Amino acid sequence: MKNVSNIAARLALVAAVAGIVAAPLAVQAAPQSHHSHSSQCENCGTVVSTRTYERAAERASGLGAGGGAVVGGLLGNQVGSGNGRTLATIAGAVGGAYAGNRVERNMHAVTYTDVRVKMAHGGYRTFTEQGRPRFNNGERVRVQQGRLVR
Repeated sequence: MKNVSNIAARLALVAAVAGIVAAPLAVQAAPQSHHSHSSQCENCGTVVSTRTYERAAERASGLGAGGGAVVGGLLGNQVGSGNGRTLATIAGAVGGAYAGNRVERNMHAVTYTDVRVKMAHGGYRTFTEQGRPRFNNGERVRVQQGRLVR
């Protein structure tokens, strides 16, 4: 009987030592799930698309309209005679002013790029930037003070 209790005591001691040695290894191997949410960047995302376009200037200086009116009036004056010539001159000046204004606005057009980003939390945001695209599809970005940065 003494041998059985002696063996049981030794087995208990071996189990206790094995548990003490195995505990730190189990803790090291366990995933750090409580840290993964806090380390995930809430302001980070991935670029999913870019679209570049040009927008004509809101206003023109008037130089294009003035120049267009002069050229249109001169061309209109070459058509017809009498009252027809007067109407052609006026129509040419008005048409020339409109065309000259459009040409000037298009010459001062500004390039914009819409960048669509899938955020880390799952939502999507679109950022409009002036100029050509700075980011490629699949590139990781971060929102900092309302702007995209690498």
